[in-house]
Amino acid sequence: MMHYERSKSQVFQVPSALAVAQTAPDANRFGECICILMRWKGSIYKLVWRNLLLYYALYYMLTILHKFILDEDGQKTFMALAKYCSRNENSFNFMIMLGFFTSTAMQRLFSMQTMMPGTAKVIGCFTLAIKPNMPEGPFIVEQFARWTVIAWILTFRLVSKPLRDMYPDMFSLQTAGILRDKERLILERVEADAENSTPRPLVAIDWMLLLLKETSTHNRFAEKSSHLKLVEAVLAFKKSCGNTIKFGTHNIPHALIQFFIFLAWLKFGRAAVNPFGTDETDIDIKHLLKTHIQDSLRLTRLYTQNLEDFFGTMPHHQYNETDVVHL
Repeated sequence: MMHYERSKSQVFQVPSALAVAQTAPDANRFGECICILMRWKGSIYKLVWRNLLLYYALYYMLTILHKFILDEDGQKTFMALAKYCSRNENSFNFMIMLGFFTSTAMQRLFSMQTMMPGTAKVIGCFTLAIKPNMPEGPFIVEQFARWTVIAWILTFRLVSKPLRDMYPDMFSLQTAGILRDKERLILERVEADAENSTPRPLVAIDWMLLLLKETSTHNRFAEKSSHLKLVEAVLAFKKSCGNTIKFGTHNIPHALIQFFIFLAWLKFGRAAVNPFGTDETDIDIKHLLKTHIQDSLRLTRLYTQNLEDFFGTMPHHQYNETDVVHL
């Protein structure tokens, strides 16, 4: 099986939703709303406290300037400028600009989260489409699952700095047991060939498609229609990878962030511009990688497992086709 399954002590621990729900504050209970508002980690205060301090510092500096430093003529000029700004504040519709910026940033973040590719569907469909009890079956399933994980990692290495730090080069992927030596050499040659450069995620996806072709040629699918269905699933996975790269590398237009009034709101915009960073509000790519590896290991084990392994003899097995009464 996969190299990254070599140690049972390295099984990734994924916190259950029930455990998280038990420790999270409940807004329905008395006083818990205040507790939620006063939370520092992941709160709005942590994002804007510097801007808030700067605002109050400038406010009190202007107050001190007006009351204690300026002379009488200077105070009159100051008040005239303040009245002018007050009269013309309605000419700048900041609420519309802020709403437009916020909706754009949040829509971008939502689109990124919904377009992130997953590996479970592709691996699960392939595993269950292969004929059972083939001696070469486990090796084929392991190969396909590992290449799917490789394509996923190569995709997010392009947009996620934490994942690039985790796997800085192809040799680090080989050291982790994810890449084989020959696969690493192919991917390194692809990057070195500037004229015919192919994105590395596409190279791994091409391997997956070729494996589907070979599996169909040798009649290893339980049904002939499984080949085309799996090709569609792999191409949908490829499209999700491409959308992730596109959204992760194309920033929000600079025209939306030219006003100083957006300083506080930029904190939210930055979370959408780089959702795969190191901030606690960003998407935890390392955790996602662990869960995808877990899924790949779990789904590939389905090939050699049956329900009887978990439940023993199932009730419906007492009926044979010869015992069915046709009305």
